[in-house]
Amino acid sequence: MDAADSLPRVLALDAARGIAVLGMFAVHVGPQRGMPGASWLTIFEGRSAALFAVLAGVSLALMSGGAQPATGIAARRSLIRIAIRAVLVALVGLLLAQLHSGIGIMIILTYYGLFFLLALPALRLGARALAVLAAVWAAAGPIASFVIRTHLHQNTFGGNPTFEMFTSWSGLRQAGQILVLTGAYPALTWMPFLFAGMALGRWGIRVLRPLPVLGVGALLALLGYGGSWLAQHPLGGREQLVDLLTRGMAEAGVTDFDPGMIIDMTGFGTVATTSPWWLTVATPHSGTPFEVFGATGVAFLVIGALMALVPRAGIGLRPLIAAGSCALSLYIAQVVAVSVLVPIPDGNTHELPGGVHGPGWPLLLLLAGGSLLAATLWRAVFRRGPAEWVLHRTGAGLTNLLVRAAPAGS
Repeated sequence: MDAADSLPRVLALDAARGIAVLGMFAVHVGPQRGMPGASWLTIFEGRSAALFAVLAGVSLALMSGGAQPATGIAARRSLIRIAIRAVLVALVGLLLAQLHSGIGIMIILTYYGLFFLLALPALRLGARALAVLAAVWAAAGPIASFVIRTHLHQNTFGGNPTFEMFTSWSGLRQAGQILVLTGAYPALTWMPFLFAGMALGRWGIRVLRPLPVLGVGALLALLGYGGSWLAQHPLGGREQLVDLLTRGMAEAGVTDFDPGMIIDMTGFGTVATTSPWWLTVATPHSGTPFEVFGATGVAFLVIGALMALVPRAGIGLRPLIAAGSCALSLYIAQVVAVSVLVPIPDGNTHELPGGVHGPGWPLLLLLAGGSLLAATLWRAVFRRGPAEWVLHRTGAGLTNLLVRAAPAGS
């Protein structure tokens, strides 16, 4: 298959990235749970970020040789280029963490920088080895996190690393703990998404047919969400958690609560360590084996569907593809816009205003529609988004300084 034939596959990845960025907009600024029209947007919770991570893995594979891992000088150049990108992305994440708004957005970019660095030793692996690594890590990583956090008596969730944390040893320890164990996107449970994407890229995304991708996605989704249902219901996991919560609330003097609602809540990266049965849930951002397998399956289903759809959709998907090609720029613009538009709640009311100054449809439509329009106009003139251009030029320039290019024809 020549370059022209492979172009729709690459555009499908951009379209998938566009869905991921719009899905994250929906999660961050759309109607929140309990607000009118919010129920169907919950499908994006956790899955949009997982789709981003899987696509990041595909990009790492393409940057390091595609179907065949790069060797020699090309491999060294790929490694340095990705390492530079990791540092730059992490720095952008730390800068965005300095912004504050009434919506507590968990910035994923700092975590991404760590993910890229942790993926460097795996760049030499082929598709099969990466798939095995992803599967083993998806099963073992959440369990290891549970055991370690239990030993450390650590049950905090979420959080963004900040520049201040890197100014002291205690701060470094706190930042490391957030990035690896307790944050919204802890590496111990999120690396399988990257490895799964790298495996997909190594299998040859430019020539791979949609059907195998869809088949793998369906199997993973069934394993994740179906396995969780089996463990929660026929095997009694949900009953165990209901009993645990009921006893705990009774001891605290709370009687008017719904334990099922607590079990089904969106998480903040990890589950509680009060019972191993928490590892059987598959709720968004719970960081359990079932959630990791299920969200990876959904990512593969989205990618496979767009691989089939993009060659037939023509101009209809152009705004989505443009948004995906400018995903980093749009993510940065979203965080900045929210910090400007959405105020921190007043100490007396603790309530956000409506319209474009609080979570809801007006703000979501403004950011999503504006992003699609801006990306389409930008891509009509420029090849890359502004942030993507800076990353590319900086990475390429520093790589050329550090490692000479391979001779032509070598």
